[in-house]
Amino acid sequence: MMNPSPLRHTPSPEIAARDLALILHQATTIARGAGAILREGLRQIEAQREGIAVRYKSRDTDPVTEFDHRSEAFIVEALQSAFPDHRIVGEEGGAYEMPIEHAARSNPDGAPPARPSTAHSQLEWQVDPLDGTVNFAHRFPVFAVSLGLLVNGVPALGVVYAPMSDELYAAAHGLGATLNGQPIRVSDTRPLAHALLNTGFPYDRRESEENNFDYFLAFQRASQEVRRVGSAALDLCWVACGRMDGYWELKIQPHDIAAGIVIVREAGGVATDFDGGQEMFARRQVVASNGLIHAAMLDVIRETRQARA
Repeated sequence: MMNPSPLRHTPSPEIAARDLALILHQATTIARGAGAILREGLRQIEAQREGIAVRYKSRDTDPVTEFDHRSEAFIVEALQSAFPDHRIVGEEGGAYEMPIEHAARSNPDGAPPARPSTAHSQLEWQVDPLDGTVNFAHRFPVFAVSLGLLVNGVPALGVVYAPMSDELYAAAHGLGATLNGQPIRVSDTRPLAHALLNTGFPYDRRESEENNFDYFLAFQRASQEVRRVGSAALDLCWVACGRMDGYWELKIQPHDIAAGIVIVREAGGVATDFDGGQEMFARRQVVASNGLIHAAMLDVIRETRQARA
Protein backbone atom coordinates (compact mmCIF):
# COMPACT_ATOMS: atom_id res chain seq x y z
CA MET A 1 0.00 0.00 0.00
CA MET A 2 1.17 3.51 -0.76
CA ASN A 3 2.58 5.34 2.23
CA PRO A 4 -0.05 7.99 3.06
CA SER A 5 2.38 10.34 4.77
CA PRO A 6 2.79 12.71 1.77
CA LEU A 7 -0.95 13.31 1.89
CA ARG A 8 -0.61 14.64 5.43
CA HIS A 9 1.34 17.68 4.28
CA THR A 10 -1.16 20.54 4.39
CA PRO A 11 -0.78 24.32 4.53
CA SER A 12 -0.47 25.85 7.99
CA PRO A 13 -2.60 28.87 8.91
CA GLU A 14 -0.69 31.94 10.03
CA ILE A 15 -2.15 32.44 13.48
CA ALA A 16 -0.93 31.68 16.99
CA ALA A 17 -2.31 28.69 18.88
CA ARG A 18 -3.28 30.95 21.80
CA ASP A 19 -5.41 33.10 19.51
CA LEU A 20 -7.06 30.04 17.98
CA ALA A 21 -7.85 28.73 21.45
CA LEU A 22 -9.61 31.98 22.37
CA ILE A 23 -11.65 31.92 19.17
CA LEU A 24 -12.48 28.24 19.58
CA HIS A 25 -13.91 28.81 23.05
CA GLN A 26 -16.34 31.42 21.79
CA ALA A 27 -17.22 29.48 18.64
CA THR A 28 -18.36 26.52 20.73
CA THR A 29 -20.67 28.77 22.74
CA ILE A 30 -22.13 30.23 19.55
CA ALA A 31 -22.66 26.80 18.00
CA ARG A 32 -24.51 25.58 21.09
CA GLY A 33 -26.74 28.65 20.99
CA ALA A 34 -27.64 28.02 17.36
CA GLY A 35 -28.20 24.35 18.12
CA ALA A 36 -30.71 25.28 20.82
CA ILE A 37 -32.72 27.16 18.19
CA LEU A 38 -32.79 24.08 15.97
CA ARG A 39 -33.61 21.73 18.84
CA GLU A 40 -36.57 23.87 19.87
CA GLY A 41 -37.64 24.11 16.25
CA LEU A 42 -37.76 20.35 15.90
CA ARG A 43 -39.71 20.05 19.14
CA GLN A 44 -42.28 22.50 17.81
CA ILE A 45 -42.61 20.47 14.63
CA GLU A 46 -43.01 17.24 16.60
CA ALA A 47 -45.63 18.82 18.88
CA GLN A 48 -47.65 20.01 15.90
CA ARG A 49 -47.39 16.62 14.22
CA GLU A 50 -47.27 18.29 10.86
CA GLY A 51 -44.70 19.48 8.41
CA ILE A 52 -43.10 22.91 8.53
CA ALA A 53 -43.15 25.57 5.87
CA VAL A 54 -40.40 24.70 3.39
CA ARG A 55 -39.18 26.83 0.51
CA TYR A 56 -36.84 25.68 -2.21
CA LYS A 57 -33.73 27.32 -3.60
CA SER A 58 -32.87 26.13 -7.12
CA ARG A 59 -34.84 22.85 -7.16
CA ASP A 60 -37.10 20.71 -5.01
CA THR A 61 -34.15 18.69 -3.71
CA ASP A 62 -32.66 21.84 -2.10
CA PRO A 63 -35.00 23.06 0.67
CA VAL A 64 -34.66 25.83 3.23
CA THR A 65 -36.74 26.46 6.37
CA GLU A 66 -37.34 29.38 8.70
CA PHE A 67 -35.01 27.71 11.19
CA ASP A 68 -32.10 27.82 8.72
CA HIS A 69 -32.57 31.59 8.71
CA ARG A 70 -33.11 31.91 12.47
CA SER A 71 -29.99 29.92 13.21
CA GLU A 72 -27.89 31.89 10.73
CA ALA A 73 -29.13 35.23 12.06
CA PHE A 74 -28.12 34.21 15.59
CA ILE A 75 -24.69 33.00 14.46
CA VAL A 76 -23.93 36.07 12.36
CA GLU A 77 -24.88 38.49 15.12
CA ALA A 78 -22.83 36.56 17.66
CA LEU A 79 -19.77 36.35 15.40
CA GLN A 80 -20.00 40.03 14.51
CA SER A 81 -20.20 40.87 18.19
CA ALA A 82 -17.24 38.73 19.19
CA PHE A 83 -15.05 39.21 16.11
CA PRO A 84 -15.99 42.45 14.33
CA ASP A 85 -12.96 42.28 12.02
CA HIS A 86 -13.72 38.78 10.71
CA ARG A 87 -15.47 38.15 7.41
CA ILE A 88 -18.57 35.93 7.50
CA VAL A 89 -20.02 33.86 4.68
CA GLY A 90 -23.29 32.10 5.45
CA GLU A 91 -25.10 29.45 3.45
CA GLU A 92 -28.32 31.45 3.37
CA GLY A 93 -27.14 35.08 3.44
CA GLY A 94 -23.83 34.96 1.59
CA ALA A 95 -21.13 37.42 2.64
CA TYR A 96 -21.99 39.74 5.53
CA GLU A 97 -20.65 43.22 6.19
CA MET A 98 -19.20 43.96 9.62
CA PRO A 99 -21.11 46.78 11.36
CA ILE A 100 -18.79 48.91 13.47
CA GLU A 101 -21.27 49.07 16.33
CA HIS A 102 -20.93 45.32 16.90
CA ALA A 103 -17.35 45.76 18.13
CA ALA A 104 -18.46 46.89 21.59
CA ARG A 105 -20.99 44.11 22.22
CA SER A 106 -20.39 41.10 24.41
CA ASN A 107 -20.62 37.40 23.63
CA PRO A 108 -23.84 35.37 23.99
CA ASP A 109 -22.54 33.96 27.29
CA GLY A 110 -22.02 37.44 28.71
CA ALA A 111 -18.21 37.35 28.66
CA PRO A 112 -16.33 40.21 27.01
CA PRO A 113 -15.24 39.35 23.48
CA ALA A 114 -11.74 38.02 22.99
CA ARG A 115 -9.39 40.14 20.96
CA PRO A 116 -6.88 37.75 19.39
CA SER A 117 -3.90 39.32 17.65
CA THR A 118 -4.98 38.67 14.05
CA ALA A 119 -4.39 42.05 12.46
CA HIS A 120 -2.18 40.64 9.71
CA SER A 121 -4.37 37.66 8.85
CA GLN A 122 -7.49 37.43 6.74
CA LEU A 123 -10.06 35.52 8.77
CA GLU A 124 -13.26 34.21 7.24
CA TRP A 125 -16.05 32.17 8.81
CA GLN A 126 -17.85 29.63 6.67
CA VAL A 127 -21.23 29.12 8.32
CA ASP A 128 -23.77 26.37 7.77
CA PRO A 129 -26.61 27.16 10.21
CA LEU A 130 -28.45 23.88 9.55
CA ASP A 131 -26.51 21.17 7.80
CA GLY A 132 -29.08 18.49 7.04
CA THR A 133 -32.13 20.61 6.20
CA VAL A 134 -33.88 17.74 4.40
CA ASN A 135 -33.50 15.60 7.53
CA PHE A 136 -34.77 18.43 9.73
CA ALA A 137 -37.79 19.10 7.53
CA HIS A 138 -38.74 15.42 7.69
CA ARG A 139 -38.22 15.25 11.47
CA PHE A 140 -35.22 12.94 11.05
CA PRO A 141 -33.04 14.03 13.99
CA VAL A 142 -29.62 14.02 12.30
CA PHE A 143 -28.43 17.54 11.49
CA ALA A 144 -25.86 20.02 12.76
CA VAL A 145 -24.55 23.54 13.05
CA SER A 146 -21.17 24.00 11.38
CA LEU A 147 -18.73 26.89 11.93
CA GLY A 148 -15.43 26.78 10.06
CA LEU A 149 -12.74 29.45 10.24
CA LEU A 150 -10.33 30.01 7.37
CA VAL A 151 -7.10 31.91 7.98
CA ASN A 152 -5.69 33.26 4.74
CA GLY A 153 -7.82 30.68 2.94
CA VAL A 154 -6.58 27.71 5.00
CA PRO A 155 -9.01 25.75 7.24
CA ALA A 156 -7.81 26.52 10.76
CA LEU A 157 -10.67 25.95 13.18
CA GLY A 158 -13.90 24.01 13.19
CA VAL A 159 -16.91 23.50 15.43
CA VAL A 160 -19.77 21.15 14.57
CA TYR A 161 -22.69 20.74 16.96
CA ALA A 162 -25.37 18.05 16.64
CA PRO A 163 -28.11 19.37 18.93
CA MET A 164 -30.33 16.29 19.10
CA SER A 165 -27.51 14.07 20.35
CA ASP A 166 -25.81 16.96 22.19
CA GLU A 167 -22.48 16.16 20.55
CA LEU A 168 -20.07 19.01 20.03
CA TYR A 169 -16.99 18.41 17.88
CA ALA A 170 -14.26 21.04 18.05
CA ALA A 171 -10.73 21.46 16.72
CA ALA A 172 -8.15 24.08 15.86
CA HIS A 173 -4.85 23.78 14.05
CA GLY A 174 -2.24 22.28 16.35
CA LEU A 175 -4.65 21.90 19.28
CA GLY A 176 -6.17 18.50 18.53
CA ALA A 177 -9.81 17.49 18.10
CA THR A 178 -12.42 16.75 20.76
CA LEU A 179 -15.96 15.43 21.17
CA ASN A 180 -17.67 17.04 24.16
CA GLY A 181 -14.25 17.98 25.49
CA GLN A 182 -12.67 14.53 25.17
CA PRO A 183 -9.90 13.87 22.61
CA ILE A 184 -10.90 11.91 19.52
CA ARG A 185 -8.89 9.92 17.02
CA VAL A 186 -9.54 8.41 13.60
CA SER A 187 -9.88 4.64 13.23
CA ASP A 188 -7.05 2.22 12.44
CA THR A 189 -9.12 0.28 9.87
CA ARG A 190 -7.39 -1.17 6.86
CA PRO A 191 -7.65 -2.33 4.10
CA LEU A 192 -10.41 -0.50 2.22
CA ALA A 193 -12.35 -3.76 1.93
CA HIS A 194 -12.89 -3.64 5.71
CA ALA A 195 -13.87 0.04 5.80
CA LEU A 196 -17.22 1.67 6.54
CA LEU A 197 -17.66 4.75 4.32
CA ASN A 198 -20.10 7.62 4.05
CA THR A 199 -21.08 9.92 1.19
CA GLY A 200 -23.73 12.31 -0.11
CA PHE A 201 -25.32 13.24 -3.41
CA PRO A 202 -25.61 16.65 -5.11
CA TYR A 203 -28.89 18.51 -5.38
CA ASP A 204 -28.80 18.34 -9.21
CA ARG A 205 -28.45 14.55 -9.27
CA ARG A 206 -31.65 14.18 -11.30
CA GLU A 207 -30.36 16.29 -14.17
CA SER A 208 -26.57 16.03 -14.11
CA GLU A 209 -24.38 13.09 -15.07
CA GLU A 210 -21.95 14.25 -12.36
CA ASN A 211 -24.19 12.78 -9.68
CA ASN A 212 -21.91 10.48 -7.61
CA PHE A 213 -23.81 7.35 -8.63
CA ASP A 214 -20.82 5.72 -10.35
CA TYR A 215 -18.49 6.46 -7.42
CA PHE A 216 -21.12 5.11 -5.03
CA LEU A 217 -21.32 1.80 -6.89
CA ALA A 218 -17.53 1.55 -7.10
CA PHE A 219 -17.10 2.12 -3.37
CA GLN A 220 -19.92 -0.31 -2.56
CA ARG A 221 -17.84 -2.96 -4.32
CA ALA A 222 -14.51 -1.86 -2.83
CA SER A 223 -15.48 -1.31 0.83
CA GLN A 224 -17.30 -3.23 3.51
CA GLU A 225 -20.30 -0.89 3.29
CA VAL A 226 -21.35 2.66 2.36
CA ARG A 227 -23.84 4.82 4.27
CA ARG A 228 -25.64 8.01 3.27
CA VAL A 229 -27.05 10.06 6.17
CA GLY A 230 -27.44 13.61 4.86
CA SER A 231 -25.04 15.91 6.73
CA ALA A 232 -21.58 16.50 5.30
CA ALA A 233 -20.39 18.17 8.51
CA LEU A 234 -21.32 15.12 10.57
CA ASP A 235 -19.94 12.74 7.94
CA LEU A 236 -16.54 14.34 8.45
CA CYS A 237 -16.85 14.34 12.24
CA TRP A 238 -17.73 10.64 12.23
CA VAL A 239 -14.50 9.98 10.33
CA ALA A 240 -12.65 12.05 12.91
CA CYS A 241 -13.99 10.08 15.87
CA GLY A 242 -13.58 6.68 14.20
CA ARG A 243 -17.24 5.84 13.64
CA MET A 244 -16.58 5.98 9.90
CA ASP A 245 -13.32 5.15 8.16
CA GLY A 246 -13.74 7.37 5.10
CA TYR A 247 -15.99 9.86 3.33
CA TRP A 248 -16.16 11.40 -0.13
CA GLU A 249 -18.47 13.86 -1.86
CA LEU A 250 -18.55 16.08 -4.93
CA LYS A 251 -20.29 19.39 -5.70
CA ILE A 252 -19.87 20.29 -2.06
CA GLN A 253 -19.66 23.87 -0.74
CA PRO A 254 -17.04 25.38 1.61
CA HIS A 255 -19.62 25.96 4.34
CA ASP A 256 -20.40 22.22 4.31
CA ILE A 257 -16.84 21.03 4.89
CA ALA A 258 -14.63 23.85 6.24
CA ALA A 259 -15.15 22.92 9.90
CA GLY A 260 -15.05 19.16 9.36
CA ILE A 261 -11.77 19.26 7.46
CA VAL A 262 -10.01 20.75 10.48
CA ILE A 263 -11.63 18.25 12.84
CA VAL A 264 -10.56 15.29 10.68
CA ARG A 265 -6.99 16.51 10.36
CA GLU A 266 -6.61 17.30 14.05
CA ALA A 267 -7.91 13.81 14.85
CA GLY A 268 -5.06 12.32 12.81
CA GLY A 269 -6.89 11.87 9.52
CA VAL A 270 -6.40 13.13 5.97
CA ALA A 271 -8.61 15.40 3.85
CA THR A 272 -7.88 16.18 0.19
CA ASP A 273 -9.57 16.75 -3.13
CA PHE A 274 -10.17 13.84 -5.52
CA ASP A 275 -6.56 14.01 -6.80
CA GLY A 276 -4.95 14.13 -3.36
CA GLY A 277 -4.41 17.90 -3.51
CA GLN A 278 -5.65 20.83 -1.44
CA GLU A 279 -8.19 22.35 -3.85
CA MET A 280 -11.28 21.12 -2.00
CA PHE A 281 -13.05 24.48 -2.05
CA ALA A 282 -12.16 25.46 -5.61
CA ARG A 283 -13.01 22.03 -7.02
CA ARG A 284 -15.96 21.50 -4.66
CA GLN A 285 -14.93 17.96 -3.74
CA VAL A 286 -13.50 16.21 -0.72
CA VAL A 287 -12.11 12.84 0.32
CA ALA A 288 -11.51 12.31 4.03
CA SER A 289 -10.21 9.21 5.74
CA ASN A 290 -8.20 7.75 8.59
CA GLY A 291 -5.15 8.09 6.32
CA LEU A 292 -4.57 4.35 6.13
CA ILE A 293 -7.12 3.86 3.33
CA HIS A 294 -6.72 7.26 1.69
CA ALA A 295 -4.54 6.17 -1.22
CA ALA A 296 -6.90 3.27 -1.92
CA MET A 297 -9.91 5.64 -1.93
CA LEU A 298 -8.16 7.94 -4.39
CA ASP A 299 -7.40 4.91 -6.57
CA VAL A 300 -11.10 3.99 -6.68
CA ILE A 301 -11.99 7.53 -7.71
CA ARG A 302 -9.27 7.61 -10.39
CA GLU A 303 -10.24 4.23 -11.82
CA THR A 304 -13.94 5.18 -11.87
CA ARG A 305 -13.17 8.39 -13.77
CA GLN A 306 -11.05 6.51 -16.26
CA ALA A 307 -13.76 3.93 -16.84
CA ARG A 308 -16.28 6.70 -17.49
CA ALA A 309 -14.03 8.62 -19.90
